Amino acid sequence: MSRYAFAILIALLLASCGSDVVYQQQQAFGPGGWRYADSVDFAFPVTDTAGSYDLVLTVDHGQQFANQNFYVHLNTHLPDGTVLSQPLSLELADKFGEWYGDCNSGGCVTNISIQEGTRFTQTGDHRLVVSQFSRQDPLPEITALGFRIVKR
Repeated sequence: MSRYAFAILIALLLASCGSDVVYQQQQAFGPGGWRYADSVDFAFPVTDTAGSYDLVLTVDHGQQFANQNFYVHLNTHLPDGTVLSQPLSLELADKFGEWYGDCNSGGCVTNISIQEGTRFTQTGDHRLVVSQFSRQDPLPEITALGFRIVKR
């Protein structure tokens, strides 16, 4: 086998081992930041209860954001009508003020794992509603919030 064919085979094998994003959505906020009234609603279908998934929030923010973290409230709506509620601190920087995310002149993007290796217990339509739950309204420098589900 030639080196060229071998390199293509290895590249295909590595690509097939990558993660599989099964849902991804993002909500941008206006120039004033994220207001209390602007809850973000992510609706997604679940058809697989056997697979394992990672749930990830993505926070886009400016480098002038004044805090190390901020709080959100997660409400998960299951197909059977059950609603699970949880407050969550979204950590954007370490205690020295170094951003965790990827930053450039346009701002930072931070991926925050909210569950790893989870399994859905019900098929059907699910919703995740994320509400801004900090001490400040609006929350300046928070420009977008995204959510993705990645099959392991």
